[in-house]
Order: sequence, then structure tokens, then C-alpha cells
Amino acid sequence: MAQLVDILYLLSGIYSLILIIIGTPANLLCFYIFSRLMPNRDNSTIIMFSYMSIIEVIIPFTWNMNYVIREILWRFLSPESFRNHRNLEQTSIIVCKTISYFAYFSLQCAAWLRTVATFTRCVSLHHQCKLRGKLNRAETAKRLSLTIIIFILFINIPVFVINGKRYPLNNNSSTNTNGTSEVKCYSSKFFSIYEIVHLMLYNFLPFMIMIICNIFIIRKVRESNNRLSFSKRRRASKRSSNQERLTKTLIFVTILFILFTTPSALFYILVRHKINYRNLVTMSLSNLATTTHVLSFLIYSVTSTDFREALVGIIQRKNSVIRLSSERRSMIDVPESDIKQRTPSKSLKKTEEL
Repeated sequence: MAQLVDILYLLSGIYSLILIIIGTPANLLCFYIFSRLMPNRDNSTIIMFSYMSIIEVIIPFTWNMNYVIREILWRFLSPESFRNHRNLEQTSIIVCKTISYFAYFSLQCAAWLRTVATFTRCVSLHHQCKLRGKLNRAETAKRLSLTIIIFILFINIPVFVINGKRYPLNNNSSTNTNGTSEVKCYSSKFFSIYEIVHLMLYNFLPFMIMIICNIFIIRKVRESNNRLSFSKRRRASKRSSNQERLTKTLIFVTILFILFTTPSALFYILVRHKINYRNLVTMSLSNLATTTHVLSFLIYSVTSTDFREALVGIIQRKNSVIRLSSERRSMIDVPESDIKQRTPSKSLKKTEEL
């Protein structure tokens, strides 16, 4: 059984590494496409997607990097570190504070950017709503996104201040940082309360708002489709089709977020007591929750035609650049003998003309 558990730990570490390798370039590419290449990049939802892509770059490095270092690097390259430090946060106080601060910030920020994007989309579909004109402006979307980021940075300051302390090393302790004391993260009583706050900010409040908004969005889309089906002039404009695809993309992203993050939220609430292999379970659920922030790229590619066309354009430009560079290298690499043979022939031709 112990060997099976070790294998599962190793597989979770490998999966975390895959999330980092795939998620980092994928989210950076999402940001570039949303901010530079999308034809409707002034749309408020697209603007929030671009900010969300940058935040989602941070998530794998704060939640998955610990598993990669512990289960792959330390296990095989540094067994002493693997024995002494069961987590990356235990190496030093500053590492503990930095990782925990950005871990909570990135998850909460991504959740609320997604929530506000859903709310904005819901309002934009209801033409009678008074907020529709303001929320549809690009400047409003940028200010709202920056306000969310700054606010969540501010409310997580207590995590950076309180988390991470050195405790005298007990005889029964298995961790040792400098021979006399050990670093402990998340050991303060503050975190027993803050975990509930985090679940409210990351899971339940965004869940409730997104579910309600998506119900209204789906209802409005169905009403619009019914009107079109009974209309004699059923000619959908390019703008309306783009809006429908954007709505579909947002619905899929929201559903993916809810499905992948609900198990970890339920586990932390319902299973408060210690169980066997709790670390393995929490590690697996954390990987599942962070997967949704990596799979956004796939959802955009499948559901958004504009995103897919921009991605194809990037690939085609890259291929053309590679082809041109190879052609230039082939021209430069012409043998000198060929050049010498060509030069006299040209001079002889000129003398014959004279």
C-alpha cells in the first residue's frame, strides 16, 4: 500500500508539472490574442478575459510548483530536503509568506474576474437594464478589472503579515531548517478562520452569482432564438453571431470552473477532521481545481471562432517566418565555387557584347 501511495504522489507531481508547462504559455497566448488580435477586443467581456489570463499564469506557480519540487526534484535529486521539508513553504519564512499570499490572491482574483465578466455579459443581453451602457464601455471594464485586482491584493495582506513563523524544534519534529527551529506555514489560528473566508471569496459567492447570471443568460438566449425562429427575416448579422459565440464561450468557462472547483470546496468544508492520506487527497483536489485555469485555452479555441482564427494566424505567420529564414540561409550557404563560376561567365558575356 505504501508503494502505491508513493506512486500516486509521484503521478500528482508529474501532473502538476504538466499543468505548469502547458498552462504558462497557453495563458500568455490567451492574453496576447485577447489584447491584440481579437476583432472585438474592446468588448468588456474580452477585456476581462485578458486580465484573467494574466492572473491565471500565476496560479500553477503558487499551487502546483510546490508539488513539483517536493515530489520530483527533492525526491530524486535531494533526498535530504525531501525528508526535512515536506513542503516548499517550510524552507524559509519569506517563501512561506510569498507563496501563500499569491496563492490566495490569484485564485480569488481569477474567480471574481470571471464572475464580473459573467455579470457584465448578463447585463449586456438585457437591453432594458440601465447599467448596460456603462458596463459595455471598454474603459469601465478596464477600471473594474483593475479595481478587483487591487482590492483582492489589499484584503490578502493579513496572509502575508501573519503567515509563517519559526518555532523551537521539538524532539519529535521531523522537520528542521537550521538545527534549532523550524518554519511552519498555515499553523496560526488565523487560518482556521481565513480558510472559511477564502472559500466564501473563491467558491460560494462567485458560484451563486455565476449560476444566477448564467440562468438569466441561457433564458435570454433561448428567447432570442425563439424570436428568430418565428421571424420571416431570419438573417443574423455578423455582430449578433459573434455575440452568441462569446456568450457560449462564457457559459462553458463558467461551467468548467464550477465543476472542477466544487470537489475541493466540499472536501474542505465536510472533512475537517484528519483522515488517512489527507495530503494526497488535498493534493489531487488542488490539481483538479487548478486544471480549470489551464483548460480555459482549450475552451476558447473550441467555442470562439475569432479566437481560433487568431490562433491559426499566429501559427501561419510563424511558419512563414521559418520558411523565409530557411530560404535566406540556403541563399547564404551557396558554395564559393558556384559564385566564382558565375562571375567569369557574366564578364565574358559583357565583353562579347562590346
